[in-house]
This record gives sequence, C-alpha cells and structure tokens, in this order.
Amino acid sequence: MSKQNRSILFFLVFILTVAIFTSGCGSGGASKEKEPNNTIDQANEITLGKPFEIKISPAKDIDWFKVDLTEQGYLKVQASQIPKGLKLEVGYALFQEWEGSKVKWLKKWRKLPDAIFIPEAGTYYFAIIDDYNDKESNDPIQIKADFIPEYDAGEPNNSPETATTIEFGTTVEPLIFPTGDIDWYKVNVKKQGYILVKSKDIPQGIVPEIYYAKYDEWANPKIQKIRDWHKLPDACAVTEPGEYYIHLHDDYNDKSSETPFSFLIDFLDEIDINEPNNDFKIAKSVSRGDTLKLAIFPQGDNDYYKLKIEAGNKIKFMAKDYTGIVPEIRLYTLNENGNLDVASNWKRLPAEIDVIPETEYYLLIHDDYNDKGSQQIFEFRIE
Repeated sequence: MSKQNRSILFFLVFILTVAIFTSGCGSGGASKEKEPNNTIDQANEITLGKPFEIKISPAKDIDWFKVDLTEQGYLKVQASQIPKGLKLEVGYALFQEWEGSKVKWLKKWRKLPDAIFIPEAGTYYFAIIDDYNDKESNDPIQIKADFIPEYDAGEPNNSPETATTIEFGTTVEPLIFPTGDIDWYKVNVKKQGYILVKSKDIPQGIVPEIYYAKYDEWANPKIQKIRDWHKLPDACAVTEPGEYYIHLHDDYNDKSSETPFSFLIDFLDEIDINEPNNDFKIAKSVSRGDTLKLAIFPQGDNDYYKLKIEAGNKIKFMAKDYTGIVPEIRLYTLNENGNLDVASNWKRLPAEIDVIPETEYYLLIHDDYNDKGSQQIFEFRIE
C-alpha cells in the first residue's frame, strides 16, 4: 500500500472513531435526550432495552418519552447514576391529541424503579421528574425502559368486571406485579359451605391478602364485602348459592414481585349443622341438658344460641374434643330496643355462670381472641 493510501485510510478510521464517540458510544452506549421534551407532545421516542441519558435541569424540569408496544404486558422503567440529592419519579400516560387535556394519566408519580400493566398494544408515554420538583443537576442520569410480555394467564383482572372465573379445586399462578397490582377472581357456589383459599411458594417481600365480596353492577355500592381482609390461608362461610368474588393484593400495596406463586381456591361442605347462626337474630333455641355438636370455623366465627332458663340460678357450660381453638362464652339479654345487653363476663370453658330464672338469654360462643378457627367438630354441653 502506498504512503498516500495509508494516509487516506488512517484519516477515514480517525473520522469514523470520532463519529462513533460523539454519537454516544463514548458514554457507555447511551443516547441523549433531545430537548425540549417538557410536554407530552414533545416526547422523545426511545428504544426498549437501550439506555439513554437525561438531565434534570433546571429545577422543575420534566422529561417526556414515548414507546410503541405491540402486546399486553408490563412497561418497566429504571434509573442509575442518579446524582446525589435527586429522587426520581415516573408517571405513565396516554396522549389525547384532540382533548382539552392532552395527558391522560394511567399511573402517576412512583419512585423508580417502577412498572405499569399494559393492557393492549399502542403508544405509551412516561415522564420523569425530581420527586418534589425542587432539585436539579447537570450530571447525566441513565434511564432504561424494558417491556415484559404478559405471563399471568389471569390478566387483565384488576376489577370485578374482569374477574377471572375459577373452578373449585383449581390452582392458578398469579403474580402481584407491578406494585399496587390487584387481582380479582370469582367462583360459583352451589350450596352452603365454605370457600377455602390457600397459597404456597410466596415470593420474598410480598404478603398476599384477600377479602371476599358479592358484586352487583346495579347496586350502590356495587361491591359488598362479606368478609374483610385476611392473610392466607383463609376461609369464608357462605350460606346461599351464587357468584362470590375474591380480591387479592399485597397487604400494604407497596411491594411486588415478578415471580408467580400458587393460589388455590377450594370448597368445603357445611360442617356445622347449626349454621348459619353468626347473628343473634337467627340464633337457634337450646335448653339446659342439651349437647351440641359445633365448629368454630372459619377464623372469627361467632355462634349465637337462644337459651331460656326455666329454673335455677346457675348454669354450667362444658366442651370436649376441640383442638386449635380456645372456646369462650358470654351471655346477653335482649333490651326493649331489640339490641343485646351484656349479662355476664367472658368465660373460658368449662364455666359456671349466675343466671336469673324465667329469663331468656342469648349465648355467644367463639374463639377467645377471634384469631383461630378449626374445622374439627366438638361437643358443647349445657347443664
């Protein structure tokens, strides 16, 4: 090769190297944001999985970006090399070109890293700010957006209207992701009994919690809770056929995991022939000398009985063959307003209580702290 050709080749290599360096490869391969991008219609288009640089400057700076997504899944946004003093937040939106407000917020201001559920293909926007809009820095920040295809077969099920129908005895594998994710399930109950909910292989960091409800789109409110929040495993007593809904989430809605876990919904036939009796208005009548077979189930179960004292000023209550619970009783009388008045202290069994002859009492039996339940039938005797 001639000296002249070598000079030309060296010059071309030099020019190419400079071009590559100035295009961003010299800063770890990250492209730079293009200002202005302070409004949604100025959003920079980004490439999924490819880091890019931003600067929060001046104070109150907001940077908008957009990405085209082709399927249901999750958009995840992360940041690194964050300058000291800045705490970045992200908000997600859709662009409404012809509306009064061009920004339709989907999820607003969450600490990074964060993710949002994407229900369908489309162009999605996100904005990044300092959390209180009072800090700035000229140091570059690395931002990366990734897309995770859907891998929860139940999604979308974030509302009762989109609840996933489950047959009893079926195990599903939900995931609580992203943070704040809510999953709804529904089952068809054909007779009185108990809905049983269990889980296993829970990812570290989340604590699944559920409540049970009936749903009627024509009612106000549409959602009627029939059993409040409980950790798993849990059960809910149901007294009539129909559709029942189960709301699943992380207990404080502040944790999430990209790992699914096993979630089982099953059904148990009624085990206590005295149910339903969790309200004194539907209490069944009992007498001195009766031996009842009953269960304190599920956790928090209260069983009421109506007891007429014909004679004698004391009555004794006994129980046997119970496990996992501590049976406790209390007597009440009915006042003129149709409400209950306390007639005795709480007593663990066996217990003897002073009573007034020719008086009708209401007897309540439950677990002493209402924090245990047992499917085991035990005997309860009144003497």
